[in-house]
Amino acid sequence: MYISLYDLGLFILFTILIVVSGYLIVVLHRTFCVLGHILGILNTHKDDINEIISGLPDALINLNALTISLKAIADQTNDALDSLQENVTDTVDGLLDGIESFTVYGKVIGEVFRLIFSKNG
Repeated sequence: MYISLYDLGLFILFTILIVVSGYLIVVLHRTFCVLGHILGILNTHKDDINEIISGLPDALINLNALTISLKAIADQTNDALDSLQENVTDTVDGLLDGIESFTVYGKVIGEVFRLIFSKNG
């Protein structure tokens, strides 16, 4: 009596199928145990969860008001920075004009002194 390759292949295939099926059963059993544990935790804290969920609309309203307030503050800050930038630009332009005027006056005074001292000398 002998075993054909076909019978050996079927035996190996059914053995693998039984092992994989057993593994899947163990995995599903463990998954259901974990889900049962999670369900127990949720049932234990059901009142706390309901309290948190009931507070969410108020929290969202407060978050919306905070967002609007932050946007207004950001707009005010942006306006203040723009104004500050314009003031600094105006001050620098005025300072440059003053320095140019001072330079021109210095050159004129220098030329006057040169002309005065060159005639005396």
